[in-house]
Amino acid sequence: MPAVLTESSTVTCGHGPASVSTQGQSKLTVANARVLAQGGVAGKAVSGCVTQDDTNTGTLKCRLVAAVTTGAASKLTIGGAPVFLDTLAGTTNGNLGAPPPPPISATAGQTKLTAL
Repeated sequence: MPAVLTESSTVTCGHGPASVSTQGQSKLTVANARVLAQGGVAGKAVSGCVTQDDTNTGTLKCRLVAAVTTGAASKLTIGGAPVFLDTLAGTTNGNLGAPPPPPISATAGQTKLTAL
């Protein structure tokens, strides 16, 4: 069963050591870390993306999470919003040209709480 993501989890843009700043919900915590739910990842800042802006090639560094496309729990919610699982994937506003950039991904970093 997939692990639930918290503010202590690692969410990356897929281009190396970049990280996504996340915002958890205060109603549910795991090991003193707030659980991530809908709204806690999309639109958040990406820092440390190794891609460099290049006007000649059109490449753009990832700066924001554009969308979360998968990874929302179907059974566990906080205030009606699904929590996010370590199956999380999505896109950023970065551009590497073709092929499309790798999706954002996550590592829960905890095994105490799992969900469907």
